Amino acid sequence: GKQDISSNVLREYISRARKHQPVVPEVVAPYIVEAYVSLRSQGTAEGRKQKNGDQTVMTPRQLLSILRLSQGLARLRFSDYVAREDVDEAIRLTHMSKSSLMEHDDGGLGDQNSSKRKWGGEDVTSRIFNIIRDFSTSSRSQRIELKLVEAMVLRKGFTEQQLKQCLEEYQNLDIIMMNSTGTHIEMLGDQGH
Repeated sequence: GKQDISSNVLREYISRARKHQPVVPEVVAPYIVEAYVSLRSQGTAEGRKQKNGDQTVMTPRQLLSILRLSQGLARLRFSDYVAREDVDEAIRLTHMSKSSLMEHDDGGLGDQNSSKRKWGGEDVTSRIFNIIRDFSTSSRSQRIELKLVEAMVLRKGFTEQQLKQCLEEYQNLDIIMMNSTGTHIEMLGDQGH
């Protein structure tokens, strides 16, 4: 089974982690800006679709909390530098905490379909594809790195399995194509979508 960690070990771990003051390296800074801009634009687009005001819009204050969470995650690794993975996990945590708050708000309505409604009336596959398509449009690129797509989709609260299913479905429809090494996605001009 699971092994208990003694409070002494935990205290030592925390005190060592606190000695690190992680900074955001120059290579990671543009990634944070890109993620923030993309989350803001996705949030405002969703907000226009919803009548009751939007809970998902990314604010500057949330950017600050993402930076702090990223630094905290870097400390846990005893690192002096924030990595892209720390940023992705910080965004995922922020997104999931907001999602749980929204679910909690819906909980008292006695409506079994509230979680389905939260996805804006679209199925999960369409939602994931829209994230990919919107990024392709905004970056003016038909070719997107799969790692980047994974990061965007996971930070929106979807799973790797859901992404895989979406990619398979849209490949079968000849809307997207995966390169031979499986590192990039090619948009094939999705008329009618």
